[in-house]
Amino acid sequence: MSEASGDRDEAPVADWPPEDPVGALRTFLIDRYADHPESGVLRERIEEHLPDLWRAFTEVYGDDRESVTWLLEAVDAAVETFDARPERLRSLDRSREGVEDWFQRPEEVGYMCYVDLFAGDLQGVREKIPYLKELGVTYLHLMPLLEPREGQNDGGYAVTDYRAVDPDLGTMEDLRELAADLQEEDIHLALDFVMNHTAREHEWAQAAMDGDERFEDFYLTFEDRERPDQYEETLPEVFPDFAPGNFTYVEELQQWVWTSFYDFQWDLDYSNPDVFVQMFREMAFLANVGTDVLRLDAVPFLWKELGTDCRNLDEAHWILRAYRALMRIAAPGVLFKAEAIVTPEETIRYLGTGGHEGEECDIAYNAPLMAHLWHALASENTQLLKQALESLPATPEGASWLNYVRCHDDIGWGLDDADVRAVGQDPTSTRKFCSDFYAGDHPDSYAEGYRFQEEPTGVARTSGTAAALTGLQKARVEGDPEDVDTAIQRYLLMHQAAFVMQGMPLLYSGDELAQLNDFSYLNNPIKAEDNRWVHRSPMDWDAAERRTLEGSVEQRVFDGIKRLSNARAGREALHHRGEEVVHDVSDDAVFVVERARDGERLLALSNFSGESRAVAFGELPDGWDAGSYREVLRDESAFYPDGRILLEPYGYRWLEPADATPGEAVTTRVEIDVEAEYGEEVFLTGNHEALGNWDVEQAVALSGEDYPTWRGEFELPAGTYVEFEWLKKSEGEPVEWSGHRYVTKAGWDTAWLLE
Repeated sequence: MSEASGDRDEAPVADWPPEDPVGALRTFLIDRYADHPESGVLRERIEEHLPDLWRAFTEVYGDDRESVTWLLEAVDAAVETFDARPERLRSLDRSREGVEDWFQRPEEVGYMCYVDLFAGDLQGVREKIPYLKELGVTYLHLMPLLEPREGQNDGGYAVTDYRAVDPDLGTMEDLRELAADLQEEDIHLALDFVMNHTAREHEWAQAAMDGDERFEDFYLTFEDRERPDQYEETLPEVFPDFAPGNFTYVEELQQWVWTSFYDFQWDLDYSNPDVFVQMFREMAFLANVGTDVLRLDAVPFLWKELGTDCRNLDEAHWILRAYRALMRIAAPGVLFKAEAIVTPEETIRYLGTGGHEGEECDIAYNAPLMAHLWHALASENTQLLKQALESLPATPEGASWLNYVRCHDDIGWGLDDADVRAVGQDPTSTRKFCSDFYAGDHPDSYAEGYRFQEEPTGVARTSGTAAALTGLQKARVEGDPEDVDTAIQRYLLMHQAAFVMQGMPLLYSGDELAQLNDFSYLNNPIKAEDNRWVHRSPMDWDAAERRTLEGSVEQRVFDGIKRLSNARAGREALHHRGEEVVHDVSDDAVFVVERARDGERLLALSNFSGESRAVAFGELPDGWDAGSYREVLRDESAFYPDGRILLEPYGYRWLEPADATPGEAVTTRVEIDVEAEYGEEVFLTGNHEALGNWDVEQAVALSGEDYPTWRGEFELPAGTYVEFEWLKKSEGEPVEWSGHRYVTKAGWDTAWLLE
């Protein structure tokens, strides 16, 4: 084991450990920093966070004299970070310390992008801040931008220097200036911190290859294959297609090195407390650059134990808890985000559960929601989605999800086996269905995605843009306007689900414009073997210009998502700490969730089917059966005289209770194609007095001047939805009914087929 750096190798008391080690440490540290210019602030933070730090650190590294020396080294690093923190960021810390929900407010909307693909470089990102503000963005995640190795670098996740920016993107000073600009605009900056490994070109790895024993101990190395082979018996492979195995022979070391991802990414040995301390110094440096959120990459992989899959082990969680306590001493305004794309029950642990609430990460990717939304869309069935959400433990109050439809990564079908079986399905078959559907290999598929890392079972992860997977790409290429309309509705359905659920919605760059798959990566030999680059499209700024062109796909999608952002702002029911209850209704195609906080309520209904659906008032939660609502996304009243809420194909409603009556009558127009014999006339009859209340004698006559299209209009109280049918009359007598119903709303000139 390496020795602690510096001269501070004394223990707090001569006879260690004492009966009260935390108390002894507290006294020791307060005395150590008694002459510090801000000793009062440090004392408060040490007193508050030292117990958590002690427990977490000693669970991993023990509580003997040598371990305590390393713990003190870590606290010193936190204080050094505090000392080096610019006043602008200290002020930010102070403002956030007393506001526990500063990142959980309903107006929070996230956006993620690669710097080069979005705007060329960091200066370009600064110039695009107004665009982000237009979309309502309050949180910007810039994908890996630290200096990577040359050549293949896993999309920037093979870092050679944690304190330098990729020179193609700018400098560290550029990053500081961007962080300051974003803070001025109330946009939180998130950056990746690659925790599990460094590039083999990192100075630590280079020192190890040069024979430096201290840095040899930074990595997991083995003289022969005996131990690696034992580990491999229970280790899964991350990239079996193009990076098989978990160990790489390194000639310079004459040893095998643990490489979970690629042979150029060396796993760090977190059983070495020297690694723990040095990695904290690296993350603390980024915090002082102006980072608000550190995305902790590959955290499930941090700890290795023979006989396990070396994923999500308890020690990984203790390490995160120790880091969090240290960061709260150094920079309490900085959040941790867990990059843990694992099973639902494992994912939520990274937010701090089971008595560890508030001790781990503040934010985690809601991969369970994402995967289940895509399953619900493909199957047109929300049973599994509801089952998965109901089986998850409650989200800790102080933590938040990032809800997303797509991100830079593939879609892994992390469906919990128990949840799948609970709805009467086979786990492997269900995952294979998803793989097949989104690769376009299912008879009913509209998707144009690609298989990524296919398993022997036929299950594969999925690559492709949101537009490609929802059928919008196919519809645009084929040019059918009705298919485009349907696909846009499907596209926005998925996004509104991410916006209405508990947590912060996160957009992937270009999704606000429905960008298509991009195949330019095939011309790049470094990227060509990894089809995830098909959905990592360069930002199409020409398409962005079309967001102002009325009727364009870009305008309809951009405005649809912007409407979701605007609807969240100030809506207390959508606060991250608001209550979220998923309600069961008889139609499995319909997903119903209720949000509530501080007396405000919102009910969201989502139809995952390509056919219309109706939900009777009697199936709604208590208090939602009055029939009078405010439609949040349309900002208008809604009334349903037939006692059921009507949803068009892939339709959705965000409703709030409203004590109102229908407004003044407005002209409503209907046109419908009906073949008729000579002498026959077509009428409308429906569930409102304006349509005769189903009385054929009071039916509304239509004009056949443009036969076979029949047109008519009637006056309908504002906000009212009506159901109607057409009927034919000959010599005043009914001779044929439509046999199915349609729906329209007061003031509309369109209708949709209900049943």
